[in-house]
Amino acid sequence: MSVFRSGDKPPAWCELTGFEFIDLSEQPLPIPVAAEKQRLLITRGSCRLRSAKGAQVLSEGQFLDMEGANGPFTADAGDGTAQVLVFYGRWGNELGGCGVFKLAPDTPVAAKGDPVSYPKSTNFDSHYHDCDEYWVIIEGAGTVVVGQRSFEVEPGDCVAIGMGHHHDLPKVRLDVKGAYFETTLEGRKRFGHLWEHTHGPADVRPERV
Repeated sequence: MSVFRSGDKPPAWCELTGFEFIDLSEQPLPIPVAAEKQRLLITRGSCRLRSAKGAQVLSEGQFLDMEGANGPFTADAGDGTAQVLVFYGRWGNELGGCGVFKLAPDTPVAAKGDPVSYPKSTNFDSHYHDCDEYWVIIEGAGTVVVGQRSFEVEPGDCVAIGMGHHHDLPKVRLDVKGAYFETTLEGRKRFGHLWEHTHGPADVRPERV
């Protein structure tokens, strides 16, 4: 597990090379294409994204992949305000999920996810993926567990999780709102939350430094 923030250089193994939050208003704002791959995710409100191909309105949790050939791009929030999260990287063409999640303290669900040895006060499940995953904390604070390691997270933190590594969000100090991005599917290329008790042992890929 690695944790970094916008402007930091992620570890070399990461397919995500950077990210940034952009606040939008009614004034159109240029959003340049600055990486081999680039994805824009709406994290608050609604956004109108204009390109050479036209315009599209996206709402919270929706995303669009920005290709240089379709630029230039501008974004605005109509007569309101919005926030977008732009991911930069070098991921492949077969991807997992992407969106926004919210988590508050709740009663753990014993039958959900793989068994854990640490205390839990949320109903989030311990699981793994056939891909790397990145969590970006938008609001709130809590404890993230990846394998045998844990880390306290707050707004602006990005948690990089290597393929096959079990991960969990067992404790929330302040209600969490976060973004998730599951990048290139590998191995058996299954999508969604995977559990050893249902899907078999994880294919754990070493996180290269």
